[in-house]
Amino acid sequence: MKTGKLFWGFFLLTLGVLFLGTKYEIITTAFCFVWDLWPLIFVFWGALVIFKESVARPVISAVFGVFIALLLFGIVDNGINSIDFSEYPGTYTEFYSEDYDSSINTAALEINAGAGMFIIRGSTDKLAEGKAKGSFAEYDFESWKDGNNASVSFNLHKQNLNFFKGRLKNQLEVALNPNPVWDIHFNIGASKSNFDLSGYKVKNVELHTGAASGKLKLGDKYDSTDVHVEMGAATVNIEVPSTSGCSITSDMALSSRDFPGFKKQSSGYYETENFESAAKKIFIHVSGGFATIKVSRY
Repeated sequence: MKTGKLFWGFFLLTLGVLFLGTKYEIITTAFCFVWDLWPLIFVFWGALVIFKESVARPVISAVFGVFIALLLFGIVDNGINSIDFSEYPGTYTEFYSEDYDSSINTAALEINAGAGMFIIRGSTDKLAEGKAKGSFAEYDFESWKDGNNASVSFNLHKQNLNFFKGRLKNQLEVALNPNPVWDIHFNIGASKSNFDLSGYKVKNVELHTGAASGKLKLGDKYDSTDVHVEMGAATVNIEVPSTSGCSITSDMALSSRDFPGFKKQSSGYYETENFESAAKKIFIHVSGGFATIKVSRY
């Protein structure tokens, strides 16, 4: 069979599978990772030139067709999901809040959601405040208090929002009270996120995410902060203060790592030069598959 027919056949077949799989929620991932894959175009192109007369050329053409279909679908998906649908007719905004009293010493925040944009920034005199907007930004907001401990959670009604099934993304913005010591848990899917936790006392952070693009900024308001990041095909940037000592334990396959200002101590383990001497420390544990992780200091 001619290589051109193989390319176009696998290209169209892959596009059809992607559209159908997304429409019927067999595929619920985001495709932001395609931005890191575009240089492979030149790899495939070069392979086709090198193996022009080889029996490997048909196989390369077929795989190239699959790749181009994935890349094109991802570009369209990212372009559509970059539109702020929250300003369009038919959308709405909801507000959530929980009062704070000075007896609360420790607090927990949990966000469980599928696709969307998630932001944490700023402070409030409430325990927590949230603002959700979009056509499907419907959350169950729950809170409880037990002695000196409190907890708030945001649980999205309709997860795995997807344009190709006529669904539009949602946005959730949260502000927290800076006085309690916080345990923060994120369980989010195909998303974009910007979590600025630098103004809070943070003891633990857990981030579980699928195909996502996110930023996490940490501060030095607490003596010891543990961060656990588990991600799929994601790009995550973490910022840590230069005044804190920081260590990174990485267990990642098929991933890209960038840890400027860190020194490798052993396989998968890195430290800043002030890790032992710093009064405040941040311990970062990352694991994932096809992912990009960057940890930098500010």
